[in-house]
Amino acid sequence: MTLYRVLLHDPSAAPTEPGGALYVPAQQGSGRIDNPAHYRVLYLGDSAAGACAEVFYRGAHRTAWTPTMLPLRRYPHLVRALASYELVETAPVCDLDDPERLLEFQLRPSQVITREYARSQAWALRLFHEQRFCGVSWWSFHDARWKSVGLWNTESLAPSAVTPLTIDHPAFAQAAAVLDVRIVSR
Repeated sequence: MTLYRVLLHDPSAAPTEPGGALYVPAQQGSGRIDNPAHYRVLYLGDSAAGACAEVFYRGAHRTAWTPTMLPLRRYPHLVRALASYELVETAPVCDLDDPERLLEFQLRPSQVITREYARSQAWALRLFHEQRFCGVSWWSFHDARWKSVGLWNTESLAPSAVTPLTIDHPAFAQAAAVLDVRIVSR
């Protein structure tokens, strides 16, 4: 399965170093399935458009996307990039878009997609303690056609490409069309 992630990329970094394609920041805790006392999470999506939506469809960027949102003034050595990965097909990801999984773990769809992250972090910790899964997937809050994936074990994941993002990248156009966001090229 091909997965995608928008990251702050350092072209000179090794994959697991800061700025690398497999680097997971230590300062986690506020994400949907974060439990930093137990594991760190690499968040990905099943589409490039969905990955862009998850990162950029926030705050002031809900109506228009411009080239000015891409540079990082605080970190000029980093570039916003879109990374693609291959996840081994047999990797045990708990798919919460499967009604049988929801029943198995006594979860309601509203508990999966809630913005009350303390609730989603609680079920994520239960799944982690099952020791059967390398991560979990669910439908994107922004559009159910996109799948979000959080991996606490990335051994079955291999980066395949890292491409610097520009505002004219097709993933932006696809996400903008779904989210009704205007793209301003200059």
